[in-house]
Amino acid sequence: MTKDVYDVIIKKLKELENNLIFLKQASSAINNDNLKKDMIKYWGIERGIQICIECVIDIGNILISVSDNDKPSTYRETMIALTQIDVIPEKFSKKLSKMVGFRNILVHDYTKIDEDIIIHILKNELDDFIKYIEYVNKWLKDNYKI
Repeated sequence: MTKDVYDVIIKKLKELENNLIFLKQASSAINNDNLKKDMIKYWGIERGIQICIECVIDIGNILISVSDNDKPSTYRETMIALTQIDVIPEKFSKKLSKMVGFRNILVHDYTKIDEDIIIHILKNELDDFIKYIEYVNKWLKDNYKI
């Protein structure tokens, strides 16, 4: 891995952290009753979740590419491939795969967004992004000295 690639990963990790700060702040006062009272805030929450998931995907694809593995054909396969190069455990990969599926709903607006899922992510799954950051940092530390 070159220093430039390493720097891109670190930049993406920082972007993920910054978005998590916003989402954590937004989540403290959000519940099912008031989620859509401020539509600008609601859209910001949706977009924040989407960006966090996309950061996870982008970082994963970069790590896979520097590992000389074949590029996965889907974002879900990216999460699985991260287990094959020992970045994340398999059980955690399955959780991230569900988030990737939710990202597709957000981006492509396949169906009406289930507000309960937004609340669930805000209240229960933001720490999964922190866990991902920790796994990536450990993998970088164990595999690359820059």
